[in-house]
Amino acid sequence: MKLLIAMLMMAGTALEAAPQDGPDLTGVKCIVNGNAAAKAGKSSNYLDGKVYFCCGNCKAKFDADANKFTVKANHQLALTGQYVQVTCPFGGKCAEDASTNVGGVKVCFCNKKEMEKVESATDLAAQANMVFNQKSFSRAFKLKQKIDLAGVQCMLMPAKGVKAKYAVDYKGGKVFFCCKGCVGKFTKNPEKFADKANQQLVATGQYKQTACPLSGGDMDDEQVVSVSGIEVKLCCGNCVNKVDGQANDAAKSGLVFSDKSFAKGFEKN
Repeated sequence: MKLLIAMLMMAGTALEAAPQDGPDLTGVKCIVNGNAAAKAGKSSNYLDGKVYFCCGNCKAKFDADANKFTVKANHQLALTGQYVQVTCPFGGKCAEDASTNVGGVKVCFCNKKEMEKVESATDLAAQANMVFNQKSFSRAFKLKQKIDLAGVQCMLMPAKGVKAKYAVDYKGGKVFFCCKGCVGKFTKNPEKFADKANQQLVATGQYKQTACPLSGGDMDDEQVVSVSGIEVKLCCGNCVNKVDGQANDAAKSGLVFSDKSFAKGFEKN
């Protein structure tokens, strides 16, 4: 219990995973020895991610009985940004005004009552047990998707490829740019670039199509159009004609990936 409390008493929020070198372990503590810093070279595979230790002995203890460290391991997966929250740990959609910090991880809840239940727990270890036990963790968190940016062009300067370091949070995902200047232009007026940003969310696999974006109806596998290289399924020939009737690819994108159409036809992966 003392080790868990020590591990949780650190500042910060879930960290972004670096594309090549793994997550940033700054401030992250060993799962087994909560007083020691976790090291990138001491890790074990866990739930399609990695958990980190201070030494080989701690890694061996985890490997011998991973179930003994479930809460700590789940917490570290969230803290290092390998897993992201998608629903309330107790079930239901997260409310905008119901979130709290649990051991460095911002956790949202379906209502303030559930949030306060966690906040009123006796200590941080008890809070973690409520949120990061396997049942709650499996319900509320999912493996963060790795985004392949190969071939993705900047939405403001299409001749240039995007870079991972120039990213902006957008609709629960991220949109990427070629430079700081483009980041600044986007953040000043994201609504101006909504269709392009929505299109990039789909192109990078952060969102998937679930319905016809024009009607909101069921997709027909035979009614398909290509919009800026993305295959989009529509519900009927009329919708196909609407898209194909646009003057150019930019107009097609504006029709299919506008905020209104995007809300009808796509959802987060």
